[in-house]
Amino acid sequence: MPKMNLLKIIIAHKLREVKQKGKKRDFLRAIKNPREGNVSIIAEIKLVSPSAGKLGDEKELKRRAITYEKGDVDAISMVVDKKYFGGDLEFIRRIKSIVSLPVLAKDFIIDPFQIYEMKAYGADAVLLIAKIVSANQLVKLVKLAKKVNIEPIVEIQNDKELDSAIKTETNTIAVNSRDLETFRVDIDKACKLITKIPSEFVSLGFSGVSCSDDVNKYKVAGAKGVLIGTSLMRKENIRGFLRESKHL
Repeated sequence: MPKMNLLKIIIAHKLREVKQKGKKRDFLRAIKNPREGNVSIIAEIKLVSPSAGKLGDEKELKRRAITYEKGDVDAISMVVDKKYFGGDLEFIRRIKSIVSLPVLAKDFIIDPFQIYEMKAYGADAVLLIAKIVSANQLVKLVKLAKKVNIEPIVEIQNDKELDSAIKTETNTIAVNSRDLETFRVDIDKACKLITKIPSEFVSLGFSGVSCSDDVNKYKVAGAKGVLIGTSLMRKENIRGFLRESKHL
């Protein structure tokens, strides 16, 4: 075979390979269109929690991801911080090789380099915490995430952070009921803040869910989707709990 023809074949294959690797699973569409029920569920994998201790093991990643997908969740959240949460960026790739769901990468993003890292490892969405960056930084990080085709999810906990989130190009604003400094949870307070999010944004409720009633509180407040983390890691009947949370 002539060298030029072989080169063309290699390049054609490489183009297909790059296109496949760079293909984003649509996190936003998944949240707007639940697979089952009337509220979207983002099921989290978090191996360690600073407030709750060890919650899981790396060996369980495959089984848990499959269980989540069979439980009709709409997306998976992977906490990738290594030191305090036992995570790893490589877990994103591993999960995406197992299930077809979009993956939200959760870390403490303070530098643009981390956005590029998330992209390289295949994240479909990335968490940007308003509390840990300036309003100006938040605008830039959201813009960069959109530029590299990752859905930016801006997390807030008060009115000031809501004002900062609104000034960005994000489509999605999440309210975290867990205070990141004290780790205290207040879903009612979070729900009051959700009601203040302008209707053009997709609202999400994060953390503190221990039962379907908590999911319903977020839903009634206006949340399109709810992230369930620590409690889901502890549940024995995961699919039963997810089914109950989906059909409120």
